[in-house]
Amino acid sequence: MRAAVEVLAALLLVGGASVVALAALGVARLTDPFMRMHAAAKAGVAGAGLLLLGTGLAFGTPGALATSLAAVTFLVLTAPLASHALGRAAYVAGAPLGAASLTDALSGVLQRNVFDIDPARTARSWTAREPFPKDTAMSAIPEFRRPAGPAASAQPAAEPVALRRILCCLVGGPAQTEATAEAITLARGAGAQLVGLSGAGQSAREWRGPLGVGGAFWSEWLASRSRAKMRENAAAALQEFQEAISAQPGLDAQARHEEAEPHLLARLLAGHDLVVLPAGAGPHGLPCDLRDEIASGLARARVAPVLRVARRSVRPVRDVILLVGSSEACGALATGLLRSGLWAQAAISIQPFADDRRGVRAMVDSQAELLRAHGRRVAVLPSLDLDFEAPDLRARLVRYDAAVMSCLSTRHDGFLDSIRICVHEVTADTVPLTLLP
Repeated sequence: MRAAVEVLAALLLVGGASVVALAALGVARLTDPFMRMHAAAKAGVAGAGLLLLGTGLAFGTPGALATSLAAVTFLVLTAPLASHALGRAAYVAGAPLGAASLTDALSGVLQRNVFDIDPARTARSWTAREPFPKDTAMSAIPEFRRPAGPAASAQPAAEPVALRRILCCLVGGPAQTEATAEAITLARGAGAQLVGLSGAGQSAREWRGPLGVGGAFWSEWLASRSRAKMRENAAAALQEFQEAISAQPGLDAQARHEEAEPHLLARLLAGHDLVVLPAGAGPHGLPCDLRDEIASGLARARVAPVLRVARRSVRPVRDVILLVGSSEACGALATGLLRSGLWAQAAISIQPFADDRRGVRAMVDSQAELLRAHGRRVAVLPSLDLDFEAPDLRARLVRYDAAVMSCLSTRHDGFLDSIRICVHEVTADTVPLTLLP
């Protein structure tokens, strides 16, 4: 028995020392204070905790074990809080983010300043978010609040905007043919100018974090392969688009090729009334997760309404589902649908979810009233429970030809997000057309 305890103590000590060594390597090699702080926190909790437990077992006395357990408990309770406080202070103080950080999740949440760092460097811009007032209900148009008084029943205007310019992104992929055909149908029906844009919004995948020996050559080789695949997909999509518009006499259409970075794509799309994208189109021209699609980035930029095409419906769009949750962006879905002018004859079903959260029910009622005021047929469905099963939801969604949502995915990096089911993702995978107004 004593030999087994000693072996376990030795394994804990070696494991703790290995964690501390790896954390020290991370502190030395990682690129920004936040990554280094993450590594240091692992050394303080996991590494030191294993060493303390191993030491307690090595001594083998009840006092030593109690002392080690108390120390580990203290570390677990305090180290994450200290790490969070240090990270928050570093972010507010303007500590630089490494190039491997693709997004700034705290942008607009915490104000970011520049203190005691290189004065030539500027921190990322910060735009304050204006939350909904606590004493008012969410309206279908966030910037217009319902007045308290006799005029409270008046509906804000949401007149359709004529489709004059439609842009079809030519990035390739399995759904590109359907997206091109849908864009041509919309342009011909509205008498709009159709522009096919290839190559824009895509960039080769490159790893910009710490690299081992020979890693720079391997990274550049992968990037060159990625660029070649992107251009191949874009060329095939462009040729297919040109063949499709040549078979449509009288259609005002043109094709362009622009090799612009993703952050410049919004500028190229400015002035268009609708952007049509194939499903699964990522910034690297390869299949990707829903949250990484170009459609998701354009929806967040709010440059123009985005129509994501997974496949073409075999019939005209007759049934549309509108997902309304607790996000403030859901408050503008009805207005975005009305202003787009799409599917004017379709019946609309409003699907609330998480309606136990504050403001969701008021937002659903407001949007239903707005749609009815503009002559739309509206039905409000029972609220969707958050513990739903994906097959059951898909069975309910197969009858719809299009969906209107605020985003394609609400998941972020993390263990809980990796195991939970996202209602937006299930809807985007099931419904042929998705409008992101």
